[in-house]
Amino acid sequence: MYNWDGSSFPGGDGIVYRPNRTGGTVPTGGNDRSAAYQLVDMFSSGGLWERRSANPPYASWGTFAGDNGEDNATHTPWAWDDRDDGSDLQDGSIAPDPAYLISQYFANTAPLSLTYTRHAYRS
Repeated sequence: MYNWDGSSFPGGDGIVYRPNRTGGTVPTGGNDRSAAYQLVDMFSSGGLWERRSANPPYASWGTFAGDNGEDNATHTPWAWDDRDDGSDLQDGSIAPDPAYLISQYFANTAPLSLTYTRHAYRS
């Protein structure tokens, strides 16, 4: 995954996904410059967070069932792990405490508040 600068792609082909308010599209092939995606609220009624213990779509806690390359390899934000961020940042830290995760990743920046005014995973 790259932040495309408009020039050629590594390897000569690639897909550019652009946000779309009305829905997503399937890329037309390996060299599509206008595939669309739509962000959806995973906290909406019937959304992924409400169904976090259901099978399907999950094989286990925070792990989606199936995959085209490796079975059960895709994780939700509440189970995602960078695998090289140390023992202090447990699997899923990005969801329940993103401020702490950022404070650890970018410890050399100015202090930031670890207090939340709204936090869907904790409510």
